[in-house]
Order: sequence, then C-alpha cells, then structure tokens
Amino acid sequence: MGHALATIALAVGSSAALCAAAPQQPAGGPDNGAGGSPFAPPVRLQAGEKFMGEGRLYPSPVFHDVNGDGRLDVVIGDLMGRLTVALRLPGDGPPRFGEEQPLKNADGQPLKFHNW
Repeated sequence: MGHALATIALAVGSSAALCAAAPQQPAGGPDNGAGGSPFAPPVRLQAGEKFMGEGRLYPSPVFHDVNGDGRLDVVIGDLMGRLTVALRLPGDGPPRFGEEQPLKNADGQPLKFHNW
C-alpha cells in the first residue's frame, strides 16, 4: 500500500535543513511492535544541486502544484517572510526538483510576507 511523502523541517541553531521520511508499513502497530519509528530514515531534499531551505531560518515547506503541470512542487516560506518554489522535474523514480526560485506575483515581483 502506498503512503504519501511526509515532509518536515528540522532546525539546529540558526541553520535548518528540509528532510522527508516516508512511512513504513508497521509490523505490529503504530510503533512497529518494537518501540521503533514507523517512518523510514529521513532524506534531505535537494533543489537542483543544493539542499532545500539551506541557510534560511526555519524553512516551512508545503507541496503544491504551482505551475499546473500535475506534479507537486515544493513552496518554502521562512521566518523572514521569504517565499521560494522548487518545481518538480518530470521523470520516473524518486521526485527531483529544480533550483529554488523566488515565488512571484502576477506583476513578476517576488512575494514576501514581512513578519516583523
């Protein structure tokens, strides 16, 4: 049975990394009967050749089809109100994403939500 990809943001000090972990099929219940995690080990997500959200404060990802191609892209907001998008690339196998680009409004200006 397939499971959706779960994405989390991990923060350590002032740097953060986006990671994903896919749920595993539990053997004996939610903790797989042995007190272990029902999730596979996390994998850091990449946008192009860089890790997503690298060098940003508390990156917060969400999956959304930004360009209407039927593939879920990753939109990342951060503590400072900056929004970027990493478009999912076509192809089979594990999801791959292009480089993070600023998310822009209809006028072509980068979207930014000032938190302070």
